[in-house]
Amino acid sequence: MKNILLRGSWQTKNIGDIAHTPGFLNLAGQFLPECRVWLWPCELDRGVREMILTNFPGLRIAESDAELAEAFRECDLLVNGSGPCVDCAGIRTWVERTHKPYGFFGVSVDGLWDEQKKTTLSDAAFVFCRDSLSEYFLKQQNLRCPVIGFTSDSTFGMRLEADPSGDRFLEENGLEPEKFVCVIPRLRFTPDSFDEERFYYKDPVREAASMGKVESDMAKMRDVICHIVENYDLKVLICPEMTYQVPMGRRYLYERLPGAVKEKVVLKREYWITSEAESVYAKAKALVSMEMHSPIIFIDEHKPAILLRQAEDTWKGQMWRDIGLQEWILELNVTDSASINSCVDRILRNYPAALEQAAAASRLAIDFNRKAMEKIRVLLGK
Repeated sequence: MKNILLRGSWQTKNIGDIAHTPGFLNLAGQFLPECRVWLWPCELDRGVREMILTNFPGLRIAESDAELAEAFRECDLLVNGSGPCVDCAGIRTWVERTHKPYGFFGVSVDGLWDEQKKTTLSDAAFVFCRDSLSEYFLKQQNLRCPVIGFTSDSTFGMRLEADPSGDRFLEENGLEPEKFVCVIPRLRFTPDSFDEERFYYKDPVREAASMGKVESDMAKMRDVICHIVENYDLKVLICPEMTYQVPMGRRYLYERLPGAVKEKVVLKREYWITSEAESVYAKAKALVSMEMHSPIIFIDEHKPAILLRQAEDTWKGQMWRDIGLQEWILELNVTDSASINSCVDRILRNYPAALEQAAAASRLAIDFNRKAMEKIRVLLGK
């Protein structure tokens, strides 16, 4: 049996970064059943370790020096998992200690481009990008890497056991299946820290960009919430993909809604991890999100999800076009509330067609994952 060491689990303050790992593990179990996957994580707190082991009880996790030494000895291939992260230091350690191959599965490579990253990608056995813009960019860089291609973000492959906390949350807040829409806000740049009343940045340029646009961005989201409540027999759930979005949703959305609208809006007042979020998303009708990975989880559930992409975000939003959802991605800088509401109306007024469109996108994403896994199998067989 071949052994793969997955470098991932980048952080736990973002349900998307949590989702990458179970997504890859599930895909490997489905398309590389002859391989054993080990995990070399960055963070597994907030209950994420327990969530992963509940779903993958036989998983070997390498964290201590002794565990990592064993993983380096036993594993035949290192895979840098999905995300914007190219772990140059970790990969250098792997190569120096093992002289074994490594590759990338479902990454974006825009921004922070430097010679170290270029060399690390160039020496890889394969680089599968999660968006076609990254793939195109890498193919212009004259890299030595023999396989540069496309696959979907591994989150598309995620399937977790139902989390009872999700059903409890729905019951406690009067949210009935198919009777609510989720909305997720986002700042232009993730703050370095935050409290209930303020977001803190080390970079004044990022702070100025974020705080300078938050009012106009959130006004559009409030308009969408009001439109849904006033025109449909639906509630709205304001929920987070990242920890800082808990106070953000309260301050910029919930507390500024008209009283009559607020009566049909539920605010998620605490952060959740991916299993609880997925259990709630599975019962929702649709999603309007400024973040990327909750929409992926909706598509996993064959539910429609609108992505409001901010210009400061990475190239990862391109994946919505790559899997045939170009009608459901709106560039926020050049999109007004009326256009967003029109997109919502097209989905809700022809819901069976929207469900089929979501299911078709999910099938396409998984097929991209399958093809990438098959190429990894060929590499391992050499």
